[in-house]
Amino acid sequence: MIRLRIADFRFGILSAKEAALRQLMAANYTPFLCDDEADETLLFTLDADTPVHRPDAAPAVTFDYALTDSPASLRIYGDRYQLALTCPPAERTFTLECLRQADGRFRFTSDLTLQGVVPPRHFIDHLLIFALSLAAIEEGFLLIHSSTIVCEGKAVLFLGESGTGKSTHSRMWLENIAGATLLNDDGPALRVRPDGTVTAYGTPWSGKTPCYKAESYPMGAFVRICRAPYNRLSPRLDAIRALGATLPSCLPILQHDDYLLDRVCANLSAILKTVPAFRMECLPDGDAARVCRAGLQDILG
Repeated sequence: MIRLRIADFRFGILSAKEAALRQLMAANYTPFLCDDEADETLLFTLDADTPVHRPDAAPAVTFDYALTDSPASLRIYGDRYQLALTCPPAERTFTLECLRQADGRFRFTSDLTLQGVVPPRHFIDHLLIFALSLAAIEEGFLLIHSSTIVCEGKAVLFLGESGTGKSTHSRMWLENIAGATLLNDDGPALRVRPDGTVTAYGTPWSGKTPCYKAESYPMGAFVRICRAPYNRLSPRLDAIRALGATLPSCLPILQHDDYLLDRVCANLSAILKTVPAFRMECLPDGDAARVCRAGLQDILG
């Protein structure tokens, strides 16, 4: 079994083709392997060698979207979710099924190894992202589409639509703010504990930037980046505006089902009780980083 630890959750992947999967996953998952913790309780186990069949009944909801150049579809049934990713060059579709069991937990199966071709590495990423998000959603877990730096021991997440300059703003911090480091450039994880403390985690999912750090830091702030011909950080956003600034950066595939959307909003609301959110109108320059850093002085010290 391949055992992984992400955001302090431990889970496993079962496959007769374990060696091949390990090789395929080595580039970004190696820091997150926890094979030396074999006796630890796992949040879930994904059986990657199991055929997945569509139920006879039509899905209640079908969410079709594009995953880079690959068609993707989330089919939602009464007792299960099926996430299907198609690789056009190979004419193969890889599917993850999440079946709700009597105790409310999910059983995860996938035909990942049964298609006769090696799955694209980013397909493995997206199947595991959905599986972990679903399995851990009741435990205060969220993945947030953002670029994340660490400064003075606290994580700051830069949010925004694609192309608005999240990664550029992080780079401006790295180049202009002493001690700033990059934690993740695409999909960091957040976890809010019952006592309200919020921790940001590095993950194996960092977009085009190879930044795979099995590290965690107290959460400092959200900053939503907006292009402007000047550099200005807003005052702390009120609760409604903070939710509006952060919810679009949560996984879209979790927002097409009432149960999942309720849990996303509940977790995000709990996070925003202690983590401030801001709006940064800025140019892609070093002064933007300095203005932002100065505005977060009370948070970062």
